[in-house]
Amino acid sequence: MPEGKIRILVIADYLGRKNLNPVRPEAAQLVGAQASGEVDITVMCSPESILVDYYRRLGLRVIPHKIRSKLSLESIRFIRRLVREQGFQILHLFNSRAISNGVLAAMGLPVKVLVYRGQPGSLRRYDPISYLNCLNPRIDRIICVSEAVKTYLEKQLWWGTDKLVTVYKGHDLAWYQQPAADLGALNLPPGAFKLAMVANLRAHKGLHVLIAATHYLPAEAPIHILLVGPKPDDPAVRELVGKAAHPERIHVLGYRDDAPEVAAACDIIVLPTTKREGLARAVVEAMAYGRPAVISDSGGNAELVADGESGFVVPVNDPKALAEGIVKLWADPALRARFGAEARRRIRDIFNVEQGTAKTLQVYRELAGR
Repeated sequence: MPEGKIRILVIADYLGRKNLNPVRPEAAQLVGAQASGEVDITVMCSPESILVDYYRRLGLRVIPHKIRSKLSLESIRFIRRLVREQGFQILHLFNSRAISNGVLAAMGLPVKVLVYRGQPGSLRRYDPISYLNCLNPRIDRIICVSEAVKTYLEKQLWWGTDKLVTVYKGHDLAWYQQPAADLGALNLPPGAFKLAMVANLRAHKGLHVLIAATHYLPAEAPIHILLVGPKPDDPAVRELVGKAAHPERIHVLGYRDDAPEVAAACDIIVLPTTKREGLARAVVEAMAYGRPAVISDSGGNAELVADGESGFVVPVNDPKALAEGIVKLWADPALRARFGAEARRRIRDIFNVEQGTAKTLQVYRELAGR
């Protein structure tokens, strides 16, 4: 390996999707760090990951290895051998399996451990299982995707809150240049106001709040809701849709590889999360396409959307406030356009790859004593 460079083993066991959206920001920041000439990064990931060719093409060495369980003796031994034989100075661990196995592999070895945390919630200082994750005292630094995640972890750690640092995922507007999705098959009426919600059916994503909000929307407003993620044939989805003020105006599209382009074809995006929101990727993607958002004040949402400037941030579990935000944007095309332009600017200026790469490099330097 090149002398003088900080030697880093990244473990990012993502499989990913065709459009790379789940991991593209992290991958782009790793590539940017490698291009700086200050670090030499090797990525250990599943051979099934769609990112293997992406990493290699852009100059990162890849070691194919699939971590099969939260505690894998095979993977722990494999990681320890890599660290010993190749002299890695930093282990950068991205997901739960990588963290639980990587932290144990680092025990007794002169390697710094850096982990990524993408959401608040699910960790508790009194829960022993949490010490297989970010609460393990062997961890030297934790990169939090938002200030909300950082604040949450500060309350769970018994010690070492100074190990927490916020680094926003970096996006590039060049990733969001595809044409908007063709929604012709939905046969929407002329002049329909299209609202996208891109999320799975987990209760905390707040679909029930959006359904409740439909009862506060003006009956004459041609507001149509496009749900990307929930399965159309799911009984729970059908039951929720049936509770809407106008079920015929709700279109359940299911899983879509082109979810960002669906959002681009809509007028606004909505995400009424009730808890555990780190930095909503679907909202970032819609904002990159110049779409304003109406979101709940949960987790990192308020850091992403500037209330009254690029969208509206409303109280959690408040369907009336959610509806009011939607109606304001429906009724005022000029406001919508202004908010959309500001949303795109925020992604360009605040949530870009360059800031993410620079802050990650600074963490590497500090851990390596540079």
